[in-house]
Amino acid sequence: MVQRLSYLTLSIGTALLALPFAHAQEAAFEVIEVHGAHQGSYTAVTPEAQAPVSDISALLTQLPGTAVNGNGPLTGIAQYRGLFGDRVNTQVNGVSLAGAGPNAMDTPLSYASLINSERVEMHRGIAPVSAGTNTVGGSIKVIESQASFNDTQGRIAAQYQGNGAQSHLGAKVNVGGETHALLVYGDLMHGDEDMKSGANLRISPTGYDKQIIGGQYRFNLSDKGLDDESIAIGYQHLETTEAGTPALPMDIDFIRTDRVKVEGEHRLDTWELNWHLAFSDARHGMDNFSERQKPESANARYNNAESQSYDMALTLGRDAWLFGLDSQLSEHNSLITDPTKPMFRVDNFNKVQEDTYSAFAQWQQDIDQWHWQLGARVKHYRTDADEVSHSMAGAMPAIKMLMDRYNQADRAQTQTGLDLVINGRYRVNEELTWILGLARKQDSASYQQRYLWIPMQSTGGLADGRTYVGKMDLDLETAYQLELGADFNRQGLNISPRIFLHRIDDYIQGVKSTDPAVIMAANMMGSQDPMEFANVDAQLLGMDINASYEISDQWQLDLLASYVSGERRDIDDNLYRIAPPRVNLGLNFREGNWSARIEGLMVAAQDKVSESQSEQASAGYGLVNLVLGYDGNDWQIKAGVNNLFDIDYEDHLGGYNRVFNADLAPGQRMPGTGQSAWLTGEYRF
Repeated sequence: MVQRLSYLTLSIGTALLALPFAHAQEAAFEVIEVHGAHQGSYTAVTPEAQAPVSDISALLTQLPGTAVNGNGPLTGIAQYRGLFGDRVNTQVNGVSLAGAGPNAMDTPLSYASLINSERVEMHRGIAPVSAGTNTVGGSIKVIESQASFNDTQGRIAAQYQGNGAQSHLGAKVNVGGETHALLVYGDLMHGDEDMKSGANLRISPTGYDKQIIGGQYRFNLSDKGLDDESIAIGYQHLETTEAGTPALPMDIDFIRTDRVKVEGEHRLDTWELNWHLAFSDARHGMDNFSERQKPESANARYNNAESQSYDMALTLGRDAWLFGLDSQLSEHNSLITDPTKPMFRVDNFNKVQEDTYSAFAQWQQDIDQWHWQLGARVKHYRTDADEVSHSMAGAMPAIKMLMDRYNQADRAQTQTGLDLVINGRYRVNEELTWILGLARKQDSASYQQRYLWIPMQSTGGLADGRTYVGKMDLDLETAYQLELGADFNRQGLNISPRIFLHRIDDYIQGVKSTDPAVIMAANMMGSQDPMEFANVDAQLLGMDINASYEISDQWQLDLLASYVSGERRDIDDNLYRIAPPRVNLGLNFREGNWSARIEGLMVAAQDKVSESQSEQASAGYGLVNLVLGYDGNDWQIKAGVNNLFDIDYEDHLGGYNRVFNADLAPGQRMPGTGQSAWLTGEYRF
């Protein structure tokens, strides 16, 4: 039975719970990063302190204001305060490298190694300009282990989840002397069965097979025996096969990606210089027949996609100042074929170039009781693409019209954007600090939004079941952002509430196409009411609370709550795929080496949905999770049960089922997973 919670009930419950205590979960904590003379506050979560995950994106649900758009067990797209996808600056090991999938099957977070990831950090609120190039939707970073000097240690970890028979085995070893350091790691991940919902329905296909191997070598440049000057080279190989994405029209046949990063840190008198150069070569195959049963009336389709990308950055910091230069360069290709008809070929994307060049300056200083951080970033975007072809253009006039129009257009686009950020913290006393943030930020369209020339679902993971076409001359999105909040700490009580408002001009989203050629081409391919990307006006507002209360030395309460509302300002409609209001309340116990946790997750119904994108409302629900752990000197073991009462519920951010002849009906909202017992263990040496 689905448990329903009204917005009113959830809001009252959140307010009452926030009065006596607040949230700072065992695994979620505040960290301060020092970069030269610069520092910044982050909220972070560590993988080993959570229930096991198959993809590190699942950890985002433990951070305030964050959520995950899940299109499959390995395909989680980060969402922060209602903004998701490319709008959220997502870095793994300090770099932003492009994936190969035009439908974001290999999302940025899918490249994070479970064994080598130390934590997931989030700039809470308005991200500073130093956080990345495109930060309209905030900044999320996976911090990975680095080869370290004068240190020899290792770790072996394993986990198993009963629902889906999911397993993970990982290991890493660091060997370091005064001059040389070497780190190697590897992950093996398997999902041997389809997951099941609380109603015992198979969520198919949700099996997977994934491996990651990598390493880093670091050389100490310091002649004083210190480790603050070094250069390093790292390598990672990722291979995913036979992985399901039931909310998308195709599943993963394979993903093979090689990534290389060269980096250095140096002292130049009183300046600190950091730089890196990273390269990625990604290959990706997907189809609609290997992992799912294709309807007899549908044609077989195979999409071969690839991308090559570079990420380069240089920062120079001293005292209150930090300067930086960076760029991201990428090329994307995607070719669709029919294995049963060798003559069928469609250029989904052909040599699409996305190049961004950027520079920033950031200043921060304590002035009386204020800590101010001000920054500006200039960004220059260049995009282009080669001509496309379609084997059916000769027989279908509408397709030929779209192809000719695209090929005859000036596909080269250049735009320049400017970000301005002011973040302030006013320290009233040792217990209370007020938070203020103001920003003007800009972001460019994705290559799918610009260069999708024929109605298709290659939309960067929207998972709404609609076909789209792009628009080459989309304007930059311009967001005006405001944040107000506080940090309060007294006698074991920590509470950090935030409220925010984002007004976004020229927000890019799909609108119903009125182009006769687009409509005709879509109808010929069996799709009704095609969409086209366009600039509209939008607004997001909401709140999130992160808090905790120490009842005693052994007992702690924590709370995480969030609410966001996203609306169109040009018409009376809501934005698509906005996370529903939620409250996570946990009770923790720790005595000696033992620890335990019981948590309740309450999610409200989401009926503020996008009519423009035919989004379905979803019901509210409540879940209970249990964890028990023992941490020895060199080893740790944990066991737990997720969704203890096997509740059947709909995951509003999970998209819609696209698989025929399965337990779920086509177009049905994807359910959440049912009860799952799990076990994890690790050994440290």
